[in-house]
This record gives sequence, C-alpha cells and structure tokens, in this order.
Amino acid sequence: MSNAFFYVFIYFLGYYGSNVLNMLTVRPLITNRFVAALVPVYGFAFTHAYMIVNKAPPPGITTESAILFSVVTPLVLVTVGAIYFMWRSKDKQDEDLTEVAQSNIDQQAAEARTAEIPEQEAQASEKSELSDTKQSSQDSNRNKTQN
Repeated sequence: MSNAFFYVFIYFLGYYGSNVLNMLTVRPLITNRFVAALVPVYGFAFTHAYMIVNKAPPPGITTESAILFSVVTPLVLVTVGAIYFMWRSKDKQDEDLTEVAQSNIDQQAAEARTAEIPEQEAQASEKSELSDTKQSSQDSNRNKTQN
C-alpha cells in the first residue's frame, strides 16, 4: 500500500512541476498536465519493475506477485485517478464556459436595452419637435387664411 502513496506523490510532483514549468515559460509548453504527470510515474514504475526482476525476491514471494502488487496495482490506481481528474476538469471547464457565455449574453442584452433608451428618447423628442413645428406652421397658415 505504501507503493501506491509513493506513486501518487510522484504523480503530484509531475503535475505541479509541469504547472511551474508552464508558469516560467512565456507560452504554456504542457497543455494537458494530467497526462504529462503520468510520464514520471510510468518512468519510475518501469525502473521499479526492472529492479524487482533483477534482484531476488524474499523467500515466499514470486517475482510476478511482487510486480503485480508493487508496480501494476499502484500504476493502475494512479492512471485511473488521473483519468478521473481529467474528466472532472473537462466538466468544470464546460460549466465555466457555459457560465461565461450566459453572462456575456446577459451583458449584451443589458447593453442593448440601455442603448435603446437614448435612441427612443431622441426619436420621441424629434417627433415632438416635428409635431410642434407642424402645429406652428398650421397655426401660421390658419392666421394667414383668416387675414
């Protein structure tokens, strides 16, 4: 069981190491940190398996069982965990994109409403000015015809 914790520790070292590398570069070099963090885990797993195969196991333990319980099981756990975290992050990104899109739509609608109000006021004032000028011209025409 301690092997699993060690593999998880290596995974998080790789994950945060790739994050630091992306922060130090101008442009992010590693786009998928979940998969990139598995590289040191698999490298350590192959090295660990190589050491188990080349050294004699303790009496009562076969090489196959040592590899199965010390390498394969922690490797499967870490890989499944990475896939799960990647899946959850994708759902979270989709939710964030939906929220951003909705807020942009709401903001554009609010801007459109506020932009329409001055236009409507300007149109209303133009109509009132036109009606005032029409009335004054009609009044002046009536005065001329009455004279």
